[in-house]
Amino acid sequence: MQRFLPRALRVPAAALLALVAGCQVLSIEAPPARNVFHSDWAGVTDRVWVGPGHWANRLQDWRVEDGGLVCVEARPRFGFRTLHLLTHWLEPAEEGSFRSTVRIDAAEGAGGDRAGSAAGLLMGAGGAHVDHRLTSQVHGSPAEDGGHLLLVGADGRLVALDFERPVDGGGLWSMKTDHALGDLRPAEGARVLGEGFGAGGPRPVELEVIGATFDGNRTVTAAVRDVGSGAVLSTATWDPAPAGLFDGAVALVSHRGPAGSARGYRFEDWTLAGELVAADAGRSFGPIAFVHYAVDEAGGPEDARLELTAQSVPLGAEDTLVASLELADGEGEFAQAATASFTRGSATFHFTVDGIDARRDTPFRVRYVPRRIDAAGAAVLDPAATTVYEGVVAARPASEEMTIAVVNCQKSFTGDLRWNEGGLWFPHASVARHVAAQEPHLLYFAGDQIYEGDLTPAITRPIEDALLDYLHKWYRHGWSFGELTRRLPSVVVPDDHDVYHGNVWGNAGVREPDPGGLTVQDRGGYKMPPAFVNAVHRTQVEHLPAPHGPAALENGITTYHTTLEWGGGSFAILADRMFKSPPAVVVTEGKVRNGWYQNPDFDPVTGADVEGAVLLGEAQLSMLEDWGAAWPADAWFKACLSQTPFANVATIPAAATSGNVIPSLKVPQPGEYVVGDKRAADMDSNGWPQSGRQAAVRRLRAAGAFHLTGDQHLGSTLRYGVDEFDDAGFVLSSPAVANTWPRRWFPDPARRDGDAVGPGAPDYTGRYLDGFGNRMTVLAVANPRSTGLEPTRLNDRAPGYGVVRVDRARGEVQLEAWPRHADPAAGGAPYEGWPVRFGLEDADGRSPAGRLPLVRFPGPTVVQVVREGEDGGEVLYTRLTDREALRLPVFDADASYTVRASRPGRKGGDPWAWSRTLLRVVPAGDPSELEVTLPPPAGGR
Repeated sequence: MQRFLPRALRVPAAALLALVAGCQVLSIEAPPARNVFHSDWAGVTDRVWVGPGHWANRLQDWRVEDGGLVCVEARPRFGFRTLHLLTHWLEPAEEGSFRSTVRIDAAEGAGGDRAGSAAGLLMGAGGAHVDHRLTSQVHGSPAEDGGHLLLVGADGRLVALDFERPVDGGGLWSMKTDHALGDLRPAEGARVLGEGFGAGGPRPVELEVIGATFDGNRTVTAAVRDVGSGAVLSTATWDPAPAGLFDGAVALVSHRGPAGSARGYRFEDWTLAGELVAADAGRSFGPIAFVHYAVDEAGGPEDARLELTAQSVPLGAEDTLVASLELADGEGEFAQAATASFTRGSATFHFTVDGIDARRDTPFRVRYVPRRIDAAGAAVLDPAATTVYEGVVAARPASEEMTIAVVNCQKSFTGDLRWNEGGLWFPHASVARHVAAQEPHLLYFAGDQIYEGDLTPAITRPIEDALLDYLHKWYRHGWSFGELTRRLPSVVVPDDHDVYHGNVWGNAGVREPDPGGLTVQDRGGYKMPPAFVNAVHRTQVEHLPAPHGPAALENGITTYHTTLEWGGGSFAILADRMFKSPPAVVVTEGKVRNGWYQNPDFDPVTGADVEGAVLLGEAQLSMLEDWGAAWPADAWFKACLSQTPFANVATIPAAATSGNVIPSLKVPQPGEYVVGDKRAADMDSNGWPQSGRQAAVRRLRAAGAFHLTGDQHLGSTLRYGVDEFDDAGFVLSSPAVANTWPRRWFPDPARRDGDAVGPGAPDYTGRYLDGFGNRMTVLAVANPRSTGLEPTRLNDRAPGYGVVRVDRARGEVQLEAWPRHADPAAGGAPYEGWPVRFGLEDADGRSPAGRLPLVRFPGPTVVQVVREGEDGGEVLYTRLTDREALRLPVFDADASYTVRASRPGRKGGDPWAWSRTLLRVVPAGDPSELEVTLPPPAGGR
């Protein structure tokens, strides 16, 4: 019996591929050589990164070794490892064919027992309806759009499996990957013949798969051949074959491995070609994967400093370990501006260039010349394979307006696995698209760019594997937002999950002794070693200006709190968690576990703010003071960027002892108010310790700054209060891009100080004390709501991002929290309650007790008012004013004050150019005047 393809696909009999299986001969032609892929690992140096045309699941599971590809992960709990082909895939058509071949051998232990192991091809994963970046993650567990498997089993026979039908145990935080071959459903309609290895035992084989479609009929034929003899060991026919197999990604698969071996299978000579094969080299990933850059105008816009971190892939010892940065001049001509050496662990190239003109766009190129293995086995430069990663260093805003986008908490998986946008949120394409539509000038990634257990479990030891595990997840961040970061400056701060913590109390790097029963996390410090944390810092914050104060903690972990001047904004960037005390150690009365007190008799309002408890630490408080007192010549507003707000905006059920219960609770309907919640006292929030919170808010008030954060998974806008409600500034906490752990804010309105913030405003707005007794006026909150939008596990948890618009002409700041699904280009709107607007001068809401004599200024002036005292006095505020004259407000009518002044451009620590002491409050209408006289601006600025 024979089956032939349609006439248009036939070739002479001599060219037919004969697959012998018992007495049956199956004849099918090889397809034409169209869109050909052929692996070239023989020319690749030994290394982890397989090449730009591939995505490995996971990064640490695959290696190029001795001219071939090896899966080095074979443990049963990590089944179905995949290596995806990015640049070529299957695309359906009415007529055509494809062919894929690959040689397979055991990576080691060829004579071992392979029971339960297999290797081969995954075909048809995803499809035209799924982003290829999402499809590239398919591995480990079958789910919708997962494709089909054609594998060579332990006995040498073909195994055809459905990788689209889920099996039990899909996971929630990380997917379940310990499936055996027998757990998967056999592919429906596939017929397998042949004895396989028989008594000959395991040996190298070639797997060949040919598929064809004609007039709606689809056929797949596969064969396993002995590489040595050419004998056919097993065949499979699929007639009709599923349509999905002809639409989507193709990947190599290694499942488990030889008994007693820690390694899986080895692959060589992988090919894919045919009329049904589509190709796009633009889908490649690496060697330069993405960039983050920042421009610091501390020296002026015409003489700025560019810091650019090019995120590379893990390069091998024989790879080129240097890259160059080229910048274009005003005529568009590129010239090399800097070179950088490869940094292992973080896999980064970091460039610093002084003298950038921030007033114009400056195109850039990161150039990398790879090496390849020549015929003699030596690694030599391969200029013909040079790669160039292009972008632009964006000009500062042309007008005195700035838009900032705030993005944080980028979870990719929250359970109910599906290999499409119904079950995996990566690559957050709608968020990236909607952020771009807001036309931001600056991107702020406010933390949790990765989650340590997202989709795949966190690997913490050995450190080499832990770093690869981190990079694998960090690359997803860059793949999601890299098209934005290649053309816009960004500020990035890591948060707890970025350094593999659920919560982190950094405690200046010190892990306290265990008084009994505490987890490593509860004891403070960092769980991961300094080399790991520092690698994370290099990937995320090395492009920021140098840290203020000591560059590292005593244990060697690098610091990163700093300031940035760009585009009219002066930014203080904080490391909220780095110096914070561990509450389980210092608040002993509360019996705190993971930030939540367990002693029912403990009152966090009166008992939590213990002596010695630290929030920001002296180094950061000192930086805030210096930053607040300095006004760069070109700055006209100030903002503080940190991980989390200085308040605990959350409620939990009255009987709950932590927030653990929230993810399992029913999501409220629109308009529904949850009754019976109590205000949370979560010491992971920056509402604790209260004295540290007050010190931080006072410094932001003195600086005249607003505050931008993330972390809470609950979009909110507050006005801080210290001694009184509304006596300090405003904060936007951005919604999470996606989260597993929603929070909510449904306080008892009977315990509110006054009314809601406006007629018809929700009861959760207005003046409230948080769970630690901190004053806050809640202006808007994006509580979880039942939206009716699929997938509900994503959209009902109030995901999104933040937008800030600062306008100098109006003297106004506008804060917005946007739903993930709302398209601003199509008339979408922010969450209910936004936008929130306030004046640049509203960072200080204190009511004046009086005013000082009239002060006259010689043009734009930085003025500071200090309440005199025995301890050197308290800086009440430092402001930039364009007014000709002011009667400066003060807040104690009986005190005396010092007024200082300088021209814009004064740096913290520099002497003030003018000052007057012992000034007192004067009555309204008092004719007393002071005239500020200042030297001419330095350098004519």
